[in-house]
Amino acid sequence: MRRDGVALKHVRYRVFQSADDRVAIELRDTAAGQALLPVLSRLPHCLDAVGGVGCVELRYDLAAVDGATFRGAVEQALAGLADVGLPPGRVHEVAVVYDAAAGPDLAAVCERLGLSRADFIERHTATAYTVAMLGFTPGFAYLDGLDPTLEVPRLATPRVRVPAGSVGLAGSRCGIYALSGPGGWQIVGRTDAELYRGGAGDPFLFRPGDRLRFVPAT
Repeated sequence: MRRDGVALKHVRYRVFQSADDRVAIELRDTAAGQALLPVLSRLPHCLDAVGGVGCVELRYDLAAVDGATFRGAVEQALAGLADVGLPPGRVHEVAVVYDAAAGPDLAAVCERLGLSRADFIERHTATAYTVAMLGFTPGFAYLDGLDPTLEVPRLATPRVRVPAGSVGLAGSRCGIYALSGPGGWQIVGRTDAELYRGGAGDPFLFRPGDRLRFVPAT
């Protein structure tokens, strides 16, 4: 399986039994794992397939197949995909407003990191990010690629409502809220990009494997 010219056979992965009725695949390439989901979910006796950061877990019908047989089917499927090409992730440019109204935690983050607002924006927009997965609220994008000097902890008390388009930091990751909802990430800005398109066959702008760059909104 190829992503940006890299074959799955060159990506380190491990298949193991994670529960009585579950098999997991541990991969270093989270986006590749997400790309595998549609194929693996169609395996005989597979009841569910869920992707996480660096891992894919498959739940199978324990009444129809034993663990060793299902693990073998998973490994065979992965071997068969070793040289199949996949399209690279899409590239997005996301304009972000960095001010007190859009980023209620921006000043506190800058103070904690010992950075001016301008220095923070420069570092936050200097890197290219990869969408590792969509998570805890619908369409929420977990992004890899955050500058390590910008790492901050989650809020001690989560907010009841975070506006859609908010850009947040938590640990080693950056994230974007596609929809309004609760959240404990430190919000440093907000984008007006249309992250959710109701009624569309694929309603969320981002997919795992997509790449993006932030730019200061003008």
